[in-house]
Amino acid sequence: MPPLDSIWAFIAASIVLILVPGPDNLYVVLQASTHGFRAGLVLTIGLCCGLLVHTAAVIFGLAALLQTSVLSFTLLKLLGAGYLLYLAFQSFRHAADSATPHNTDTQASPYLLGRGLLMNVTNPKVSLFFLAFLP
Repeated sequence: MPPLDSIWAFIAASIVLILVPGPDNLYVVLQASTHGFRAGLVLTIGLCCGLLVHTAAVIFGLAALLQTSVLSFTLLKLLGAGYLLYLAFQSFRHAADSATPHNTDTQASPYLLGRGLLMNVTNPKVSLFFLAFLP
């Protein structure tokens, strides 16, 4: 069992990460407010699947590789930043479209699920958390 001070540090860091909204949290709020509850729920499920990817990476030693290789971790950060820039570009490009709420059809659900997965897998904040506490 981990020492008690490590457990308290983990709990404190978890609370801070929960309270500080990241771009993924804001994107869920945006999708839910413009496209409805179901869109927000599907996106949240995709984000949670991204957590499973991070967990699997730790289990299979990828986290240790990212921790020891500056190049691989930098590439992961750049991929995440690039994806966030892509989302920002899409938001500006479709700003007029999002002025009116639309209902999310079932065909959009796989897209939102995949987007949530990709957002969480490339999120540097989540990567740092998993790298710091799970190895």
